[in-house]
This record gives sequence, C-alpha cells and structure tokens, in this order.
Amino acid sequence: MNARRFIVALGIFAVAAMLLAISAIGYAAGEQISQAASSVPQMVPPNTPPSLPPYISSVQPQTQPAALSPTLSYYFISGNTFTPGGSVAYSRQVTGCVNQMPLGIPFSAPVHLPQGSQVVSITLYTYDSATTTTVSTAYFILNDGKGFGGYSVSATSPPNTSGYRQTNSTENNPVIIDNQNYNYLVEWRKDLGTPDSTLLSLCGVRVAYYAPLASGLYLPFVTK
Repeated sequence: MNARRFIVALGIFAVAAMLLAISAIGYAAGEQISQAASSVPQMVPPNTPPSLPPYISSVQPQTQPAALSPTLSYYFISGNTFTPGGSVAYSRQVTGCVNQMPLGIPFSAPVHLPQGSQVVSITLYTYDSATTTTVSTAYFILNDGKGFGGYSVSATSPPNTSGYRQTNSTENNPVIIDNQNYNYLVEWRKDLGTPDSTLLSLCGVRVAYYAPLASGLYLPFVTK
C-alpha cells in the first residue's frame, strides 16, 4: 500500500515538473517574440516630409589653411544627378532638370571638394513654365556621422516668376572643408506651405569656394 502511494506521488511530481517546464518554455518564447516585435523599425510612408536641417552658425572648429586662392572656384551639380529621400515619383528632363516631385521631399547630391577649401555660398538654378507662388530651397549641409549636422548657407527660389531663375545664398557663414571628419552634400526641396507647382524644376546647384593654394591640399585626404 505504501509502495502504491509512493508511485502515485512520484507520478504527480513528474506531471507537475513537466507542466512547469512547458510553462517556462512558453514564457521564454513569448519574451523572444516580444523582443523581436519591439526591435522592428516603425515604417514611415515614403512621401512623408522629413524635418528641415538646422542652421549652424559655428559649424566646427576650423583651422584656416595657410593660404587660399583669391579667386573663387565653382562646383556645379546638375539637377538630374540629385536623388530623392524616399520612394517618390519624379521626372528627369533632357535639359538636366528634375521636376514633378512632392512638396517637402528632399533631393540630395554629395559634394566632394579639396581638403582645406572654404565654401562661401551656393547658387540655386530652377525653372518653372508658369508664374506660381511655389518656392524651393537648397541647403549646403555637413555632418560628422555622430549626430552633429546642419546647413551653413541656403538659397531660395523666388515666387511669382517663370522661366529660368538663378538665386544666390545670403548667409555669411563660410565653412572650411574637413574631409577627414565631415561629409558634405547639397539638399533641395520644394517648401511646404506653398501651392504645389509640379513643373517647378531643379536644374542645378553651384557651390562657390576658395581653393587652397598648396598643391598638396587640392585632393581629399585618402588612406588605404
């Protein structure tokens, strides 16, 4: 009789241990599913306008090159080399312009200038076949890949004009190119809050800079 009770008690203990193990496995699986779900990035619609870049008045600790050329040099970026910040529809023109993009969506192109150059201004080239109040802005942007970034100069196309338009930046905020610690780009977007002229076209942006006189500084520093 005692042996039978012992066997029954042993069976109950085994069943309880099995149930506890199953519960623990289920809990662990639930934790893994929960963690996996929390790590999934939140999807943002591709045509959602991102925030505007901040203006930076003191861009970075700048070391003035020994000597800069007294003559301005220019770095021209054709409009059809700009790419959008998302999966949005737009049109490339045979004239080198792009248009029919949504309001507020940035189009950007990288800028590669000689180490030690000093960027002083940009010029925005746009075209519209009709007179509209739509405006657009180009920004000269830098960032260090660690959360620090913004624009130093910008140029805005004027409203209520048609045809080709050329607009210069107005900020006096020069930037010394430091290819070892920063990357540089030009970003352009049609401004939010204005009527959307789909045919307002970006035809190009020209970056004006003073190049360093020392021949060794004309190319970006590259290590292998």
